[in-house]
Amino acid sequence: MRAPSPPPDARVRVNLPEGPGQLGPVRLAFWGNFGTLNLGNECTLAAALYNARRLVPGAELLSVCSVPADTRQRHGIDAIAIAAEREEGNAGPRSRLGSLWSRLRTVFADWPRVLRAGARYDALLITGTGIVTDIGEGPFGMPFQLFKWAVATRLRGRRLLFVSVGAEAIHHPLSRFFLKTALRLSHYRCYRDEHSVGIVRNAGLALPGDVVYPDLAFSLPRAAVLVPESAGGRAHGKPTVAVGLFNYRRGADGAASAAYAAYIDTLCSLILWLRGRDYPVRVIIGDLAYDEPVRVDLRARLQQLGFDPADRGFVDEPAGSFERLLVQLRDVDLVIASRFHNVLLSLFLGIPVVSVSYEPKNDDLMRQMGLERFCQTLDGLDADRLREQFLDLERHAPELRAQLEVRSGSNRTSLEQQYRRILEVVGTPGARTAT
Repeated sequence: MRAPSPPPDARVRVNLPEGPGQLGPVRLAFWGNFGTLNLGNECTLAAALYNARRLVPGAELLSVCSVPADTRQRHGIDAIAIAAEREEGNAGPRSRLGSLWSRLRTVFADWPRVLRAGARYDALLITGTGIVTDIGEGPFGMPFQLFKWAVATRLRGRRLLFVSVGAEAIHHPLSRFFLKTALRLSHYRCYRDEHSVGIVRNAGLALPGDVVYPDLAFSLPRAAVLVPESAGGRAHGKPTVAVGLFNYRRGADGAASAAYAAYIDTLCSLILWLRGRDYPVRVIIGDLAYDEPVRVDLRARLQQLGFDPADRGFVDEPAGSFERLLVQLRDVDLVIASRFHNVLLSLFLGIPVVSVSYEPKNDDLMRQMGLERFCQTLDGLDADRLREQFLDLERHAPELRAQLEVRSGSNRTSLEQQYRRILEVVGTPGARTAT
């Protein structure tokens, strides 16, 4: 039975056992694919940092991330790289065997750096995001990096925690070995949804003691998001609609290229339909690297169809940060989106959403928030059904907003419990690995 949580404004004192590297303020490192211009990842890190500062004043915070320079500038903390850069030199074109040898040499050469980095923190937190996967990476991408940092952290005698992480497809047997080893070495494992639990179970990675808590973005500070009093319908006209973009099969050849073109045409048709009925439209993106080209393509296609993007009821200025994305979302009433955190942040703000998903995690989130009837997939996108879902969403918006407020509040309460549970793990002498 879980003990009652202390009041939300209470401070937690973390007393680590005295020993090398554990005198003075607690030092927490947050590990993840941060700094790569994915706004969902950045809001996850921001939520973890906000709550660490709130609950453990004076803690020393560090990020172990993909692009340290961006993380330092964006979040105001020190950061180090997950992986050392490969040394390509000036050897010219390499054979496949030569490239593999070069990569392996870099991989093994990075161990001393990672072991030294372990002296800089008392606990390493794998912080949210869909990190338990080898999609687009192969075994020597993030699976190996998780393995490397997990082993180094335990060799240093530090604590290792997986905090509301997501799992997606895992294809390679070596990836499963790396990921399962990292998970077995942890002192705490939490997944952000039942979808992720199902994936790790099917991959043979599930372990006793695994728990589920919501995505960390639900623990962002509500006071920092000024939801306008007019949310829920503009007195002067129709509600404002956000349309979220996704790099669905962009850059591929053949049938995939045709699917991308059809996707762009469907979005254009939706926007023209909305504007033809006087709904103001705000285009949003969630990844500055991958979605910005889609925004450019959408704008060009709209112009080809005779629509003027300078129309006063149409805005497509991209957000440069997750904070700016929240500002954009707070001024809309209804959302149609694909990116996971575009959907999640809308729900966090109490905005009803139609999810057009690229991965089942969206559907799991929408079910958890009671919006399962407002889901479609990108692969089976039906434009007529999408318009019907939107009109249904608009009709039931008031009751859905009340429902979302209750469920978002429940998620915040659950995450408050998790943060305190984490700090117990971080501050408990002699914590043992659950296996």
